[in-house]
Amino acid sequence: MGKPAHFTIERRYAWDADRHFAAISQYDELQEAMTGQARYDGLPSGQAYTGQVFEVKITLMGWLPIGRWRIEVLECDCAKRVLRSLESGGAVRAWRHTITVEPLADGGCLHRDALEIDAGWLTGFYARTARNMYEKRHELRSQKRNEAALTAA
Repeated sequence: MGKPAHFTIERRYAWDADRHFAAISQYDELQEAMTGQARYDGLPSGQAYTGQVFEVKITLMGWLPIGRWRIEVLECDCAKRVLRSLESGGAVRAWRHTITVEPLADGGCLHRDALEIDAGWLTGFYARTARNMYEKRHELRSQKRNEAALTAA
């Protein structure tokens, strides 16, 4: 069957670490950051919290339904700026996602997504798809923040 895939994606943001974590731990921001990539039907609104469990229906690229997806928030610690979830659905047995946000000396922050994905013989496909999806999510998030900064100026 294949071993789980492990990878990490890092991105620097101009926002300070607390402000960035407060934003990315909101489900509305997740939905916005995934525009054009995925739609989550049934995604709660508001802040993620430890112990939260829910199911969503995911549609990729606006037309490809991938079915039910279970999300369990294992930890959401705003003081430490850590968000950990265990997710599964379809062929994915386990999608472990840990987000950490660290302050940088220049006043910005480093956002780190660490992932472990186990989808049996489809693990390679899901890992490549996830890597592309998270990179695109960061690009969209940066673009929206830059646009908001220009509008506010």
